[in-house]
Amino acid sequence: MAKDHYLLHPELLERVPLGNSRTARLLDQRISDTLMDDPCNDPDVSVVVRVYNEAAKLEKLFEDIDKQLYSGEVEIVVVDNGSGDRSAEVAKCHGAEVVTLPQSQFTYPRSLNVGVEAASNDVVFVTVAHIRLSNSHNLHAGARHFSRNDNTAGAFGTCLPNEGASYLERWAAAGDPTLFLGRPAKHIRKCRLGALGATCAMISKRAWKELGGFDDRYQAGGEDTAMAKSMLKAGYGVVQEPALTVHHSHGLGFKDTVRQYIHQQQIVRAPRQFDRQGLMRRRPDLRANESISSSKASG
Repeated sequence: MAKDHYLLHPELLERVPLGNSRTARLLDQRISDTLMDDPCNDPDVSVVVRVYNEAAKLEKLFEDIDKQLYSGEVEIVVVDNGSGDRSAEVAKCHGAEVVTLPQSQFTYPRSLNVGVEAASNDVVFVTVAHIRLSNSHNLHAGARHFSRNDNTAGAFGTCLPNEGASYLERWAAAGDPTLFLGRPAKHIRKCRLGALGATCAMISKRAWKELGGFDDRYQAGGEDTAMAKSMLKAGYGVVQEPALTVHHSHGLGFKDTVRQYIHQQQIVRAPRQFDRQGLMRRRPDLRANESISSSKASG
């Protein structure tokens, strides 16, 4: 497998069955495409990271942010969604501003809105603690579109397997993401599920504010795609940017994958209220986080 110095985690690309070399090659090409826009012109950016009991993963994400080749200033805002571990302490040690949202008040759009509201810059990268950045130009790849065009309100990438990816998640990455990486960045005209996905998306805070923020009716998810639809309807540009791709997995087995698929189809049809028990049933990573927090509390 080609190991370009721009790729932060070539070992994670090896988790893609059959097409791992092609995936690495295509990602490298898409990164090279972004360098047509001078990185020296990067705007200041705020990185909003949502976290729940993921101190160790958050530490790794900070390592990736530190490796970004980015000329603008990078502000980090961590939204702590009621963690019982060292997540807030890790964030503060790395100089991040920490905003706390109690579990009793949590919804996906509310967590995002709290983070974006606290951001100082107009260009905001929204993500979660359990991702790894795929390359040293992730921030440049997304932010360049806001420098090129004042009408750009959003940019988004896709997801490749991360540490702990299940067999099913790894095989899923052998198809669609590889096709996604095969094309240069482009403006989208219609929104599908996952457009402006809030694990690897950049938004304009100005447009976010004008459109009323992420819609809190989408408590259980889908607020990101709903925002993309609102941006397009308002005449803003939304860009599909392959080089903004990250590594993201939940470790879903067959049963949890089915549950997650059903949930995604439901939130596409209509907004749904946040159901914590339902979330825990389909997310093994969150169940593990919950166990860690409970054991520390009882200790």
